Amino acid sequence: MEYTTLLYQVENRIAKITLNVPEKMNALDKKISMELTAVLQEIKNDDNVKVVIITGTGRAFCAGGDISFFKTLDLEGSIEFVKAAQSLVGAFINLPKPIIAAVNGFALGAGLSLALLSDIVISSDKAKFAAAFVNVGLVPDLGALYFLSRLTGLQKAKELVFTGKNFDAEEASRIGIVNIVVEHEKLEAAVSELSEQLAGKPAIAMASAKRLLNMGMDLGIDELLEIEAFAQSRCMQTEDCKEAVDAFLNKRKPVFK
Repeated sequence: MEYTTLLYQVENRIAKITLNVPEKMNALDKKISMELTAVLQEIKNDDNVKVVIITGTGRAFCAGGDISFFKTLDLEGSIEFVKAAQSLVGAFINLPKPIIAAVNGFALGAGLSLALLSDIVISSDKAKFAAAFVNVGLVPDLGALYFLSRLTGLQKAKELVFTGKNFDAEEASRIGIVNIVVEHEKLEAAVSELSEQLAGKPAIAMASAKRLLNMGMDLGIDELLEIEAFAQSRCMQTEDCKEAVDAFLNKRKPVFK
């Protein structure tokens, strides 16, 4: 599939998605939301891909929703747009491969939501974040209401949502939104190093762990242990596990498929 609002490439089992509407600071509209959902579905079906990177061109990772587009929507159109955009949430969460967000610049509103939906966030020290929805009369969307408080705590989430204030990468790291902060010029190298590391890990184990971690946010321990038992038993039968055991016994480094 050809994409007009993003760039897509796969190299060494690593897929890179670059939001590519710099004149609008990669703001989400119907087109970019549909294409991002579609490329994640393409990746889901591509066994050659083990790790995903998402980033943006220009000064922004994603500066939120395209509010100029909102003016064209009536209530029915608004509902249709929001529900279409919400398909991104499932596309991120249900992708059985780790997603690394490389936050190169502004991650505001829906851009913050995309970072929250990602599995690991590496940020430039020049990046700026904001749950900026209130500043344009909106509530957080794309799962931000679900994930933000779970990462930052309820009181901090309320502060960020009610004020809509900007905060820097160091603050984002301190409150649990960002995993790693690096100098802006070193962002690409840091993301490349981590993505290559993950690409060398066993795919089924990572997929199972991602699913269980996401489910574990809402399940009780007994329910999670039941699912864990099935997942672990399945992993034990994989070629990757057998390779790891053989490598351990023979004192060599495992090579996973």
